[in-house]
Amino acid sequence: MDKLDQKKFIQDILDNWPKIMEEYNNVRRTNATPGFDKNATPQADWRCITLWWYYRACNGFQKQMPFTTKLIEHGPTHYASGWLMLNPHSSTPVHNHKDWGHKIIVHFPTYIPEGDVGFNVEGQIYRWKMGEVFAFDCEKTHFGFNNTDEQRSMMVLDFDYDEWYDTLRPYMHLED
Repeated sequence: MDKLDQKKFIQDILDNWPKIMEEYNNVRRTNATPGFDKNATPQADWRCITLWWYYRACNGFQKQMPFTTKLIEHGPTHYASGWLMLNPHSSTPVHNHKDWGHKIIVHFPTYIPEGDVGFNVEGQIYRWKMGEVFAFDCEKTHFGFNNTDEQRSMMVLDFDYDEWYDTLRPYMHLED
């Protein structure tokens, strides 16, 4: 995918956000599963809707989200593509994804409650904002936190670092 197609890919997600949210809201009410780590150990503090995991299609959710699945089918590497919902008063484990290969992870916020909610990348804090795309190098140590009374949610996609860096650099708000 050339740089122009990459920019169009990101813009298509943003332009189709209402339809993506419609599918997400229909699925999240009844079918979100417990989150899990790379060893498939369930994580109590978060839930997920997984469209791809370890490069494999998760057909159950893809069938429930056909528009979104088709829209994002080409572009991301799909090591892990879908939604992460972080419960109130919780955080994800401190981790990195060096074992994924060099990727850029992109967050598209679907619901960010008011208050103390954010993302720590090697000691730098980013505060998510609705409508603002956030990206970071997956090899950096990071964790999300949610010290509010509501669940935080975002669509998460991963992209090849070398291929997508120029396109995604404007969204890497914590890079020097």
